[in-house]
Amino acid sequence: MYNVFMKKDDLTQKSRKILSDNNIPVTKPRLLVIEILLKNNGPLKVEEVIKLSKGKLAISSLYRIINNLKNFNLINEFQNLDNNKIIELSSFEGDHHHHIFCELCGSVYDFDLDNQIEKELEKEIVKVEKNYNFKVKSHSLELLGYCNNCQK
Repeated sequence: MYNVFMKKDDLTQKSRKILSDNNIPVTKPRLLVIEILLKNNGPLKVEEVIKLSKGKLAISSLYRIINNLKNFNLINEFQNLDNNKIIELSSFEGDHHHHIFCELCGSVYDFDLDNQIEKELEKEIVKVEKNYNFKVKSHSLELLGYCNNCQK
């Protein structure tokens, strides 16, 4: 998809396209947030986004941008074990993924389940809906443990 090796011009162009394709007014702060998320290609704590913005974003501005982009379904938001707000770009391919949380350093990683396991999980969710008379909108699987650095 995207990665840290993308050139700044490519990141800006891709960010601009994401916003314009979704009929979202292009502003410098929105571009910057999308660029940071594209460049890092994964979930980031709000504090990390602020740090990576190198003083170009105030925390209050970032929260407004997050809420705005969430309303357009461009950003997913969740919390880690320490209740830090984590954001990531929504998947544009309809890809569904889950998260691994390091209990020591707070790192968050994306991972995919095998399609067969995901299908079995969906079947179980249908059973839960029926047994509890409940409509499930979405699901997430979170794995907790220790990243490679924290195991040392």
